[in-house]
Amino acid sequence: MTDQSELIADLQTLNDISRTLNQFADVQSALNTSLARLIDLMGVETGWIFVVDPAATDRWGGRGFRLAAHHNLPPAMSVTNPDAWDKGCDCQKLCQAGALVDAYNEVRCSRLSGVTGDRHGLAVHATTPLRAGGRALGILNVAAPDWASFTPRSLSLLTNVGNQMGIALERARLFDALQEQRIHEQAALLDLSQQLLSRRDLDDLMAFIVEEVRRQLAADACAVLLTGPDPDYLHFRAAAGWLGDPVGGDYLVPADDSTGSGQVMRTQQALLIEDLQAQDPPLWTSEWLEREGFRAAAMVPLVADGQSIGALIIDSRRPRRLTELEVRFLRLMANQAALAIETARFHREELQRERFDEELAVARKIQMSMLPAELPRLPGWEFAAHFEAAHHIGGDFYDMFTLPGEPGRWGIVIADVSDKGIPAALFMALSRTTIRNLALRGRAPAEVLSWANRYIQEDSQSDMFLSAFYAELTLDTGQLVYANAGHNPPLLWRQAEGTFSRLTLTSPLLGVLEEINVAVRTVTLLPGDALILFTDGITEAIDVDFEEFGDERLESAIRLLAVEQPLPSADDVRTTIADEVRRFSGSMVQYDDMTLLIVKRLEAIYDQQ
Repeated sequence: MTDQSELIADLQTLNDISRTLNQFADVQSALNTSLARLIDLMGVETGWIFVVDPAATDRWGGRGFRLAAHHNLPPAMSVTNPDAWDKGCDCQKLCQAGALVDAYNEVRCSRLSGVTGDRHGLAVHATTPLRAGGRALGILNVAAPDWASFTPRSLSLLTNVGNQMGIALERARLFDALQEQRIHEQAALLDLSQQLLSRRDLDDLMAFIVEEVRRQLAADACAVLLTGPDPDYLHFRAAAGWLGDPVGGDYLVPADDSTGSGQVMRTQQALLIEDLQAQDPPLWTSEWLEREGFRAAAMVPLVADGQSIGALIIDSRRPRRLTELEVRFLRLMANQAALAIETARFHREELQRERFDEELAVARKIQMSMLPAELPRLPGWEFAAHFEAAHHIGGDFYDMFTLPGEPGRWGIVIADVSDKGIPAALFMALSRTTIRNLALRGRAPAEVLSWANRYIQEDSQSDMFLSAFYAELTLDTGQLVYANAGHNPPLLWRQAEGTFSRLTLTSPLLGVLEEINVAVRTVTLLPGDALILFTDGITEAIDVDFEEFGDERLESAIRLLAVEQPLPSADDVRTTIADEVRRFSGSMVQYDDMTLLIVKRLEAIYDQQ
């Protein structure tokens, strides 16, 4: 749940930053505000932004660049200090050389190394280029004492905010150009940004995108194609202006260089085709595509976090050449659309996770209802159990039930399914029901496990199997007749001798072989003796060094309880073992279910009254 909470918080902050960048008329103020939010979210302290400015011919801030925003600069980096700013720097040279090719780049800061005074220990910065449509518009630097200060999460946030800042800078630049030519596209872009931010449903969002792009650019048709389960093909996810229905028809387009959409995804560059009939070599086509009669097309990639996720395409049924401003406008809309699509995808995935968690909670309730609600309270005996699933639900189970026939006979089961999660829980339900029903028909332990193996083989179509220990306990005598099908040998603590014995295997695992030979053995629990049944999640629990808890630590935990005194209650034994495993494991995530069942004899004679 912590990871989901962080994801939701990150998405909300990214939405807030996006609104800031899109709503502020003054880009300078928007960059300062957004930079401060980003630095706080990343858990660092200092950052600054350069904007490419060909008019900046002096050296203050670096020739060809302008210091557009900064936050919490150390004293040695004061903006009034010429030693820090009256020169260029390595990250600017890398930007001009086209060498900042990654989503984020590690740069040893030449400005920091070239100044004296208090630098707050800063030495390196994570640098992300601010781009739009493949064009470098600026540099975003976030500084830290060392690279280890940056986590994968913080670098992903840096990349996402850098993408949005690049779009904001391009939008501002485009705004100036559009103002000069007195056209209305800027208002459309602002409206598009607000519309995209307000639409959380993925299908509704993409339907809006294709209609709006088609309207703004006066195109005959528009479509969004996205990657799907098969990486070799793109899927139509939304379309407007088409004669047919490429979405409903589930049309596929090859995601390779034979198609324009495949090319733009690979190159992350726009592809403009003035006349498809004159295209050489011709692009891939099909009957359903030829029926549309398209003569011109413009395709731009949908890029999120540096990765191509699809393509935005507009088509015309006559030859058409887009102007430079139209192409920039299309690219900008594609950039905003890609970010909005990814945000909507995250939102959909979050809703799906919430529904899945709700379903898991119901499944866990059902599974827990199949375990004994409480263990019996019987004169002369104590019982205690502990169950902890590695996931929401698991494959371990235990059971206790009265057997038919003479009174005072109880069936005891503990078992462990080979898999984890929902498949294991379903297999556990099948196995538990099978073993219990066979035992309640009066079959002896060997027959119970032998027939259970046969039924599981016949009913299960999976490759799962299970280990199982089944025993009949006669309360007045303490006699235990058991069969062990590949399960961890339970520990029998002999109080009188202060020793352990193990109830070893008597047959193979259940569900592996069609026929198995099951042997039985008999032991007697004397007053003070205790039987500790467990699954391998107990002994195979690991610590931070990947060392297992093991059988020796399990035995030691029990021995310490019996020093110079009888073994305490079954509840105390259960609690001590569970606490020891928890203390040993510490913060290490466990990948196996953990189950304990403690059986302790108190008195020599069982009073049937």
